[in-house]
Amino acid sequence: MLYFDFYITFLLNFIFTFAAFIPNGRYSHFSVLFDKKLYFSGGFKDIGSSNIITTEFFYLDVSKPFTITDNISIPWIDLTYTGGPLKESATACVGGKNNDMIFIFGGFSYVGVNNSFVNQFDTNKQHWINITFVGNVPEVREHISCANFDNGLIAIFGGFISLDDLWIFNTLELTWSLRNATNAPSSRYSYCAITLPDENILYIGGRDIGFYMLMNNLPLYNTKSDTWTNMSISGPTPPVRESFSAVLTSDGRIIIFGGHNATGSLGDLWILDITIFQWSIGNILNPIVNLTLDRHTATIVDNYMFVAFGYSNGGVSSKIFMLDVSQKNSYKWVNEFTPNTTTTTTITTTTATTNMPISSNSISSNTNSSDSKNTSLIIGTIGSIIFLAIIVFASILTLKFIDKY
Repeated sequence: MLYFDFYITFLLNFIFTFAAFIPNGRYSHFSVLFDKKLYFSGGFKDIGSSNIITTEFFYLDVSKPFTITDNISIPWIDLTYTGGPLKESATACVGGKNNDMIFIFGGFSYVGVNNSFVNQFDTNKQHWINITFVGNVPEVREHISCANFDNGLIAIFGGFISLDDLWIFNTLELTWSLRNATNAPSSRYSYCAITLPDENILYIGGRDIGFYMLMNNLPLYNTKSDTWTNMSISGPTPPVRESFSAVLTSDGRIIIFGGHNATGSLGDLWILDITIFQWSIGNILNPIVNLTLDRHTATIVDNYMFVAFGYSNGGVSSKIFMLDVSQKNSYKWVNEFTPNTTTTTTITTTTATTNMPISSNSISSNTNSSDSKNTSLIIGTIGSIIFLAIIVFASILTLKFIDKY
């Protein structure tokens, strides 16, 4: 019986170690890109009265090509074993002396769970570091968006419930400072913070108790003069929203997607040109029918905007979507990711294209190539052979132990 237990334990360990990792669906999670690795952590994995904060911590390796419709080919790497924080509605930024530390700020957790306001993950050693602060520190908050600036500094503004203070975290010295900048905006949460090329920080959308923030008048924090100004935005105004995503492209476009407001979940795309501070509606050439998302994340990787997980059409999404943002005046959902090593270029086109809706299960008809199918088949075959070989080997060892004793 002793050796039978050993055999079963060995087999289970093998299965859990070498089986392909596929993350659960989630919403209100947080993500951050570092060194061609797109990290994800936290969030709820269920809806309704059975909300459960997931313990999964993992990254997507964006240094290699893959197809998002083929789960086997998606290079997910599981780091849950490192024992990260149990949080949802937090925010994550990169910092540290070598700019290789991930810092997670705020968030909600269960009563009795001892979670620090700041969690630090060393990407090189792949372990979590406890931080002890001396002096003033921010009070606990959630639904916030951190913003990097000035070589190692991170700004945290507002948060739930009804907070309007601005804190600066120094990732080099691991210290906090409270700013008392003039003309500070009103309290808000579930907004997006974007650091502009001049290192000023633009705050977009969000809400406070009872009302939403206007999208045509955006607070801008000047990190050098420690002052606030209101930026008047021209063009058509996007609907108010919270829990949406916002990314900045290398050519000066802020792209926002999804979110929700009093009318429900949203699936629209809007572009803010920061060279003239003007809104425009994003032209998606192949819109996905009935795609709405909120409490998701979005990240720019090369020429693509990765839109991950979230709450979609009444349920938790386990999908990632990729939007090709290489062209300034048009966008396209794609399935195939091919990393590049060159600088992202922007191509401007004036060609009129008819928008052809497609289903969410088939983003483009030509992306499920035979190469990806062959790759999946080869990987599956090799994995099966190795798996069977290990079972046979373990069985032989078990029988030898039984014969000997």
